Amino acid sequence: MSLSHTWILAVSLTRTPPPRSHKKTLANALFSKIAQSLGEAFDLSPRQKTVFECLKGPHAQEFLTVISIEGLGQCMSAVEYRTILKYRLMIPMYPEDETCPICRKTCMDKYGEHAVHCKELPGFKYRHDWVRDVLGDILKRAGISAKKEAPVNFLTDPMEGRSTLRPADLLVFGWAGGKHACVDLTGVSPLVGLRENGFVVGLAARKAESKKVDKHAKACAENQHVFIPFAFDTFGSLAPEAINFLTRIQQVIHSNCSTPRGQGFVFGRLGFAIQKGLAAQLVARLPSVLM
Repeated sequence: MSLSHTWILAVSLTRTPPPRSHKKTLANALFSKIAQSLGEAFDLSPRQKTVFECLKGPHAQEFLTVISIEGLGQCMSAVEYRTILKYRLMIPMYPEDETCPICRKTCMDKYGEHAVHCKELPGFKYRHDWVRDVLGDILKRAGISAKKEAPVNFLTDPMEGRSTLRPADLLVFGWAGGKHACVDLTGVSPLVGLRENGFVVGLAARKAESKKVDKHAKACAENQHVFIPFAFDTFGSLAPEAINFLTRIQQVIHSNCSTPRGQGFVFGRLGFAIQKGLAAQLVARLPSVLM
């Protein structure tokens, strides 16, 4: 069995319809077996080893369990879904050494890393805003009061030279001990670690989380607010604070739901939103012949 076929088998098993408990058990068993034997069966490149580890990150596979529901934004076009799977399976998507059709400044790489980082198109902001909107909708459906793009006067760093006050991505009312919580989202690519020695899975998201804390936590505390950094990477892996935040939302939903199945959608829906936002960036730069 080839490397691509092995990976696709793991993905297809994870995508199998309910019952969820049986599906998850089988998928985890297969994925663990692949993880154990893959290095022995194939000569993996550093990138392949890194991506394979990223796919085992916290909640990185959750989007595959989501049921397609257009009203919740849980749908992708065929092109978007193929592109996401190619990105995760390391199937080349772009001609090498061709200039990016959007920024026209940098050459594309065949796996799409430039497309993930290029900021010349609103797609970069779209990914952030889409995840924020979905998270806001999850809070609303859980009965948790929150406001998007909430104006606060203490998140703006004077050194940034902004002409307007920086809003909170989400302001969750009465979240901790009666204090409101400022939720700040940030998405990163874990593959930047390939340029460094000693790559650690999830480190990029944790570093992004730490930077957000250093930047805003003190100002929030001084103004009687709680600060929650919500960091995630392009494979859907979440930093610890994001996991804690979603876990608490899950608990609220579980307490209001008559069946335990209702609690599992939080991580799946958020993971799908991350991949849908990423798909917008990747598809925007695809050669028309591949769409």
